[in-house]
Amino acid sequence: MAILLSMFLGIDSRILEARDVFDPVLDIDTRLFLDPHLLKHCETPEFVGAYEHLKEHFGNIARLLLASDVEKDIFWKRADRLMNWPEVKGLCIGFSKESTDGSGIGPELREQLLRTAKQILSKGVEDHEIFELVGMFQERFGPDRISDMTANVIRHELNLFTTRIFEEIETESTVELPRSDEGLPLNPVNGAPLLLVPRSLLRDIPVALDWSSRDLVAEQNEELRETINRIAGESWKQVVQAFTKEQLKGFALNNPELIRNAVEIYRAKPVQKYDFNEDRSGEASWLPTAQVAVRENPLQLVLQDNPTIDQVFDLIRTICVKFKSLIEDNGLSRLLYDSDGHPKHESASQLLFYGVAESYCHANKLMIARESNGGRGPVDFKFGTNMQNSVLVEIKKSTNTSGLKKGIESQLPIYMNAEGSRRAIYLVIDVGYTKAAISNLNEINSAINGTAISIIHISAALQASASNYQTRPSEPASRSA
Repeated sequence: MAILLSMFLGIDSRILEARDVFDPVLDIDTRLFLDPHLLKHCETPEFVGAYEHLKEHFGNIARLLLASDVEKDIFWKRADRLMNWPEVKGLCIGFSKESTDGSGIGPELREQLLRTAKQILSKGVEDHEIFELVGMFQERFGPDRISDMTANVIRHELNLFTTRIFEEIETESTVELPRSDEGLPLNPVNGAPLLLVPRSLLRDIPVALDWSSRDLVAEQNEELRETINRIAGESWKQVVQAFTKEQLKGFALNNPELIRNAVEIYRAKPVQKYDFNEDRSGEASWLPTAQVAVRENPLQLVLQDNPTIDQVFDLIRTICVKFKSLIEDNGLSRLLYDSDGHPKHESASQLLFYGVAESYCHANKLMIARESNGGRGPVDFKFGTNMQNSVLVEIKKSTNTSGLKKGIESQLPIYMNAEGSRRAIYLVIDVGYTKAAISNLNEINSAINGTAISIIHISAALQASASNYQTRPSEPASRSA
């Protein structure tokens, strides 16, 4: 069962929040990331001065690369050792799809990073921040890699922080976790050492990769903007959107003033940690909200021993229909929008369903297996007691115009075949329909007739003007083989 650390320990989550502690889900990674930019002003005791530690580490790598004449010489190899950043186990954050285990930065990617850093340094850009900005120019280097990089450099601080917090809260906890040889608490789900993370160091997208407002380069430099326009024939924002990272790197290496400008603006950017109250990515509030909703809206579920596929399907469909009611009638739709009324990412509805479904199964003491990626993979959920009676559940937002039709006409049948599932439920979350989405859904309503797929439409749309959204498509009847 999905469970927060605070719930497992039997303490109020506010006890952790007051100590700047992120309260993790123990069996699935939360898609938040350590951001090195936030280290600069972190006031949590163990991390005061941690940014200087990071700066020194990157500075040592830069000096070794500048001293290196050829790849694989002694200086290169020393830099490579300093850039050996495996995934730090036990953080419960990142992109791992099925658990809390990630992959880290392997030898091949590390070699590419060294080459990229060497190229930038050779252009006279010797600021240590280039290592924080390397994700702008390096393929396969996203928020999870930046987080792994940061966690490796501050691993000692993370250990100290975790140890202190558990010493402070152990008298208030009803459960005492066993400890590792290092003295770290062990995750009760997988038995691995558990590391706590300060809330003030987390973002959904690290600053260096947040191109939503793309102001890192040439924001305040008119001359530089004119240079970019002259060289590329378009604005820097258009260059970023049109170029691959490899093309972007080549463009910047030929014009190193762009990299210097990026470093200057990155260095001056204000610190902005993840807002857990707004929870714009839907990563923090789904589980406690789902569990409260389930307690306040109980559902009686029974599954006999050795159930048939029809019995498993009926039970899962009952949960889906209840989820629909919680969204439409009990206010859970609020979790699907940000504070500006914009729909959150599709994963917000996936996680919310995950929390509701797991909570209802747990409340009814149902030992029904869930084989899923926790809303992270191509098949959102797979429920059943064995392969022969498994039921897939896939969730799509109404604004996912192309995905709506593709998901039910091609993807879901392929997944059913691959997973050995004979039934599937397609949950369509209505957060507003475009004309194209309505056309697609109306076309596929007849296509599922006589198939093993059932569609459940869930109305979660906020009020919108008629110019933006059209009347929703006709409600399809639930169909199954």
